[in-house]
Amino acid sequence: MIRNILLVIFVLVCLPGCIESPESREQSKSTFTGYVAEKDTKANRALLVSNSESSLMGNEKIYDADWISGIADQVNVGEKVTVEITGMIMTSYPGQTSGTFLSKENPEKPEGAVLKPEEVLRRAFHQEKIRIPTVKKISLDNEKNVWNVTLYDNSLHKDIEVVIEDRE
Repeated sequence: MIRNILLVIFVLVCLPGCIESPESREQSKSTFTGYVAEKDTKANRALLVSNSESSLMGNEKIYDADWISGIADQVNVGEKVTVEITGMIMTSYPGQTSGTFLSKENPEKPEGAVLKPEEVLRRAFHQEKIRIPTVKKISLDNEKNVWNVTLYDNSLHKDIEVVIEDRE
């Protein structure tokens, strides 16, 4: 008899934790914001790399990077985008998952600039051929008519300075 009463109490205490409310389901959705560093149109995926430090690997810092399938036709290299992660993340580096495109940041072109920041990053990524580049800084030097871009190479664990001329 006491065992049955204890069992009923146990079930009543544990059961509410097993029920998922719509609010908790909404909170469990994950988003990822990063720069599109590369596109693979055949596989309909894009490599997104975050520009905020994620963790240390040994003594080296590392930034989140994921190949997101299902978004390549909606994004361009150099854009900063946010996606909703819809699949399980394979824990390779970079990770691999699927997602749904949510939004794109539209940074304003600085006064006097010819190129948009996205085009500058596209050229910097193409020029340097870094496997997993993190955008640390991008700025326009109006006097010299050049963009100064600082990328972090997540494979070599070092900063790389890139200068892009501000012209078509």
